Amino acid sequence: MDAKKVNSKFREWFKRYFIAECLGTILSLCFAYIAYSQSHSYLIAAGAGFIGEGIGFYGYFIVSELLFNRRKYRNLPSLKRLSKVISRSGTDLVIEFGPAEVIDNILIRPFLMFYVPQHIEPYALGFIVGKFAADIIFYIFAICGYEFKKRIYSKPKA
Repeated sequence: MDAKKVNSKFREWFKRYFIAECLGTILSLCFAYIAYSQSHSYLIAAGAGFIGEGIGFYGYFIVSELLFNRRKYRNLPSLKRLSKVISRSGTDLVIEFGPAEVIDNILIRPFLMFYVPQHIEPYALGFIVGKFAADIIFYIFAICGYEFKKRIYSKPKA
């Protein structure tokens, strides 16, 4: 792959994930900070940060997919359009993020968001380092899902 194509891919991925990542990070930090300041528990703060990140990140993608598919199926009758929009949006999100989420939620993120802040101070810095380390692994799998989804939909139907 030449440098132009690599740069083009990175720009495409950056554009796709940047806003969602910012929203997820902001909510993650807010939820974790509030939880930690109230409980002084790394475990509770990690759980709260995990929830905040999910709300910000997936809130963005759920809304984006619903709006995209709503436009795509705008010519269908209302009930059929609603059914198509919901099913297609759900399918798209599962293809892109399903495997990444399983690996991230079960193995990677809980460990890093709990363990890293105990060893890097202040707490917020340790939390961010753990979060971004988990994000790198997550995005490897999410981008694979995204590229797979694009290939599936770009193939001509027989």
